[in-house]
Amino acid sequence: MSEPASSNAVSWETTACPLCGDARSSAVFVASDRLYGCPGEFTLARCEACRHVFLNPRPTRECIGQFYPADYGPFRRALSVPRPLGSGQSGPLPNGRGTVPRSWPWLRRLVLWWIESRAAPIPKSQISNLKSQTPQRALELGCSHGAFLQQLRDRGGECVGIEPAAEVASRAVERGFDVRVGSLESVVATDPQTFAPSSFDAVFAWMVIEHLHDPVATLRLARELLKPGGTLSISVPNFGCWERRLFGHYWYALQLPTHLQHFTTASLGRLLAANGFELVELIHQRNVNNLVGSVGLWLRTKFPRWSLGNRLIRWTDNPSAIGLCLLAPLARLLAIVRQSGRLTIVARKSEMENEN
Repeated sequence: MSEPASSNAVSWETTACPLCGDARSSAVFVASDRLYGCPGEFTLARCEACRHVFLNPRPTRECIGQFYPADYGPFRRALSVPRPLGSGQSGPLPNGRGTVPRSWPWLRRLVLWWIESRAAPIPKSQISNLKSQTPQRALELGCSHGAFLQQLRDRGGECVGIEPAAEVASRAVERGFDVRVGSLESVVATDPQTFAPSSFDAVFAWMVIEHLHDPVATLRLARELLKPGGTLSISVPNFGCWERRLFGHYWYALQLPTHLQHFTTASLGRLLAANGFELVELIHQRNVNNLVGSVGLWLRTKFPRWSLGNRLIRWTDNPSAIGLCLLAPLARLLAIVRQSGRLTIVARKSEMENEN
């Protein structure tokens, strides 16, 4: 595991609520970094006006990158993208390790259906459009190595990615993707022609906005880039779920100090409505990876000589197909009762009254 940044080299800032701007907040949670071992303790505050929970104080924009080690989970995930269903080829299953013999396409279809988490769906309207003769334009924020961009390209879409980590972005570029390094705001300012207003049919941000200093500015800019009726699809950890209450400091998705925002279904709804989006679908993912990772963090802390804790943490970022199959009943049950640890939201650009 890479060494995290030293807290002595980091600049910190206090902030008003990133969602509503109210300066009144109170500390509700103090915790250390259980995952990567960043030194110090970090405070989560709750806005007294809108009840949003956020890190305060927080690392500045210039320093936040120091808290992402080289072995940061999303950077270590497999680069390969599964072959299309029914291809009859042996290959890795999505979201997990494992192979299915080419002579058993029926088993592959069954396993894919059973472990489908609905973590990163393409809206049905966009699927229909991407299969049409006119390629649709899609933008992914935080595209990492480009695995999801590959899915969009396989459907005939014209896709662009933005990734703040230069080394990771270079790997996506090597695979032939148009990926820009930086934040959405900086990239749009640098290339206003490519990122012109109303030029994209869909914007995707999978497990991204919890990392942002100013999610409101990013959503407003994303809305500006979308065509009328365009869709915004995002996913975030669910701070309001039972597993966060159960595990507390050991909750895998806490990930302080890189997770600056901690959303609930209510705060997400307010964020979307206030910034020109209407909710299309709220999905509780069929996913218990946070649960497995939380158990791993607890075991690693309480029983440091045991290897099981680290093994569970590694599994969380690169799960096995067998493990996903075994955990699927629990994952589906939690999604049904709307207590999943991860949320996916699909929203549509709405017509605001003050638009011309």
